[in-house]
Amino acid sequence: MKLYRALVAARLEKNKDKPLLTQLEARWGAVLTYAESVREEARRKPMVRYRREAAIEMLRIGKNVQPGDVIETVLAMYVMQDQQPRCFKSDQAFRTQKVRRVRGLTRLNADAWTDAKTGKRKLVYRDLGQRTVTIMGGWIAEALGPAGIMFARLERKDHEKKQEALLAFRDALGSME
Repeated sequence: MKLYRALVAARLEKNKDKPLLTQLEARWGAVLTYAESVREEARRKPMVRYRREAAIEMLRIGKNVQPGDVIETVLAMYVMQDQQPRCFKSDQAFRTQKVRRVRGLTRLNADAWTDAKTGKRKLVYRDLGQRTVTIMGGWIAEALGPAGIMFARLERKDHEKKQEALLAFRDALGSME
């Protein structure tokens, strides 16, 4: 994941004079605003539990993680999916991993316990229900998915250009007498 985050960070740095990052931050802010409205609606009237849980979890992430980190992580997940599609069994698996990675940016979703036999502290991550993850994944994909797909496409093009240059170099070496 570090490799893909580095690729995304380099591309964002290369395009820092363009308004993309501020627009992505605004889209992430819109997700958090929507999550806040869902939470407020849940206080006034009955609502499906997993939708309320998704809103609460998104607000927790928004409160404790910088928007740039969330954006970078999500875009890196899309690049990873494009370059290593076998890592994800299905679209649902990709959505689940995307949510796990975003939740993993904060320590609030983890508990620690002490193993009585070894005396070591162990870290345990609390998983959400599948429906909650589906809702969160949908919100993230709607906000940041188009940019993620475009980043993946650009990275693929860059990789293909490097491969063509390498093949041309090898052909030139092979044609020497």
